[in-house]
Amino acid sequence: MRLKDFIKRDLNNMFYREYRLRKKVRRYLAPYYSEQAPAAVNKKKIIIFMADGRKKHGGLADRLRGIVSTYKYCLEHQIDFRIHFTDPFELEDLLTINEYDWRIQADEISYNSLDSLPVYIDSSRYPEADRFFQLRLAEKMLGKDYKQIHVYTNMYYADDEFGPLFNKLFKPVPTLQAWIDENLAKLGNDYISLSFRFQNLFGDFADGDDVYSLEEQAKLLNKCIAQVRNIHEMHPEVNKILITADSASFLNEVSKLDFVFVLPGKIGHMDNQSGQELDVHRKTFLDFFMLSYSKKIYLLVTGKMYKSGFARRAAKLRGIPFVEIDF
Repeated sequence: MRLKDFIKRDLNNMFYREYRLRKKVRRYLAPYYSEQAPAAVNKKKIIIFMADGRKKHGGLADRLRGIVSTYKYCLEHQIDFRIHFTDPFELEDLLTINEYDWRIQADEISYNSLDSLPVYIDSSRYPEADRFFQLRLAEKMLGKDYKQIHVYTNMYYADDEFGPLFNKLFKPVPTLQAWIDENLAKLGNDYISLSFRFQNLFGDFADGDDVYSLEEQAKLLNKCIAQVRNIHEMHPEVNKILITADSASFLNEVSKLDFVFVLPGKIGHMDNQSGQELDVHRKTFLDFFMLSYSKKIYLLVTGKMYKSGFARRAAKLRGIPFVEIDF
C-alpha cells in the first residue's frame, strides 16, 4: 500500500474523519436545532433518513444506499425507521411503501436539540476500510439516547443486502410502474444494458468540472460506440441493448444503431435540479428500474468518465450479473 493511501485511508479514519463530520454537522445542520423548538411527540425512538436540502445529498444511488444502510441498522436494533425525502422532490411522488411503512409527516419531526440529534456519515473511495468506519460510526452515533436521530448519509455498508432491503421498503407508484411496463413491452424480456456516466465531458450535463475539447469529445464518442458494437457482437442472443447515460448528445448518436434502445425523458441529476422538475426525476427512476429488468448490466468507463454506483445498485435489485469494463 502506498504511504499516501495509508494516510488518506487509515490515519484519516482513525484520527480526523469523525472530527470533520462533526464539524460539518455543526456548520450545516445544528443551526436548525434549538431547545426552543417543539419537543418530539413520539414515545419510541425513531431514526429518520433525511434528504431535505440542508446539505448536498448526492444522486439517486448515493441516497438509496444511505437509506438501505440506515434501514438495516434499524432492523438489527429494533428501532422504528422513517424517511424524510423532500428535496428536490417528494419521494412519495415516485416510490410508495411495500412491506414496511417508512412514511413520516413533517410535523412529526422535532428539531428540539434536547430530543433530536443530527448525524452525518459520509463515504470515501476505500470500500473495505470505509465500510468498517461507517459501521463503527453508525453504532456509535445512532445508538445515542435521543428520541429522534436524523441521519444524513450515503453510507453503503449494507450493500450486500441492497436488493432485498430496497424491495422491502419500496415499489414504484402506479404512474411510474405504468411507464416502466410500457417500455418493457417495447423492449421485450431478453435485453442487456450498458450504462455510461460522462458527467460534463460532452458539455451537456451540469455535473462535474471537466469538459472535453471538441476533438476529445469526438474520440470519446467513437471509442464508446465501438464498445457498444463489441458488446453487441458478444450477445447475439439479444435483440436489443438498453443504453442509459447522462449525456443527451451521446444518446442521440448511439441511438442511431438499430439494436440500441434509449428511454424517453429529460436527463437530470438530483443535486442539480429544482423541485419543479418531477419529470426529470421520474426519468432517473425509469432508468434505474429498467436497468434492473435486464439480463445483464455493463458499466463502461474510460478516461475521465465517472465510475457511478447507479447501474451497480440497479443490478442488485434482482441479483442480475454486473460487469464493469475499463477500456
